[in-house]
Amino acid sequence: MPPTLNLGSTGQDVVLLQTKLNSYPPTALPPLLADGNFGSITLQRVEEFQKNAFVTGVVDPITWAKLLGDEPMQKDTFYTNGRYLYDSSGKKTILRGVNLPLLDDWDFPQSNTLAELEKTGANAVRIEWYKEYGNANRPAYALADLDNILAKCKANQIIPILGLWDFTCNPDATLLNTQLVPWWLSEPVLAVLKKHQRYLIINLANELGFYRWANDSAIALNTYKEAYKSAITSIRQHLHLPIMIDAPDCGTSIEVFTTIGQELIDHDPDHNLLLSGHAYWAAYNGLPHIETAINANLPIVFGEVANKQDEDIDGQTQYCYYDLNDTNESHAPQANFTFQALLHRLKEQEVGWLAWCWWKDGCSKRQMSQDGNFFNLTPYGNDLVNNPNYGLKATAERSSAFDENPVI
Repeated sequence: MPPTLNLGSTGQDVVLLQTKLNSYPPTALPPLLADGNFGSITLQRVEEFQKNAFVTGVVDPITWAKLLGDEPMQKDTFYTNGRYLYDSSGKKTILRGVNLPLLDDWDFPQSNTLAELEKTGANAVRIEWYKEYGNANRPAYALADLDNILAKCKANQIIPILGLWDFTCNPDATLLNTQLVPWWLSEPVLAVLKKHQRYLIINLANELGFYRWANDSAIALNTYKEAYKSAITSIRQHLHLPIMIDAPDCGTSIEVFTTIGQELIDHDPDHNLLLSGHAYWAAYNGLPHIETAINANLPIVFGEVANKQDEDIDGQTQYCYYDLNDTNESHAPQANFTFQALLHRLKEQEVGWLAWCWWKDGCSKRQMSQDGNFFNLTPYGNDLVNNPNYGLKATAERSSAFDENPVI
């Protein structure tokens, strides 16, 4: 069901409202221009439609139900409603997927491991991309290669979630608008995104911004919030697909969404956001905030879930430093957190997740595959694929967004 609309509302849901009102028998009022602006003329048509009921001028769930009848919601892209994600044919979609560090694999673009990843049964893949990789030795890649990998996602019926990794764990959230949004909105990039928008989700910035880790958390949170509001405004002038927003502090601080999540959603004229946490919780207990977010009906997902967590010691990254899988191979997490317990919980509460990662990674034990081949799964990968309770084979359902003529 679309959100409640009233005078002053804007966006794709208003376009749907105007289109549905125009589809009803002729009235004494002129047809509406489906421009996405709920103005006085649209208000008159709504009140006219409500004439045999309680006339409020507000398009509430009852009014929507009458407008839409039993017809499933349809849009040109994935969309969110409440805390759930739906594909373009109106089918609820619970993300069950894998992260693919595509550009860290220097064999790309000459080859890629997407076809092997598809064998896991995952219904989504979060794709690492850089506007500038930052290492001159890395083989060249181009937008044509991005177009090609998105086309392969379609062919393999895996939802692509495209993200930019240029400022991972950078404290400065203002970089979102000064450095990243211009890339997203450049004409060549927009052409690729619009080509694949029916089944595409965009993750504007991987793990950008600080909150708990900042000297002044209140100022940092406001900077983060305003940066994303500005980005949403810019993006929505061109694109209407779902925008995934990573929590600050390397994605770990999901509690910010219970504070500002609804404000971000209300700011988005399409109300089409996914609020993403990364469960690297060796020294932090984020579990209570999941329930709070669910109770607030927020569209929470976990963009990264892993069995190991790195640590920075004296300015050097120590890979696989913490065990998030209760194996006692290295250092135990301070909060007794395990990814297995989290995945059990996310299954029960219908919350989407994507595992980090397929291949390659600086921590080899955090790879699902030893070499990118499905038949060389690591123990971690085998559990994520074949666990009878939360594994991809048992829980991932493919979207109908890829059907040429979806059944609705």
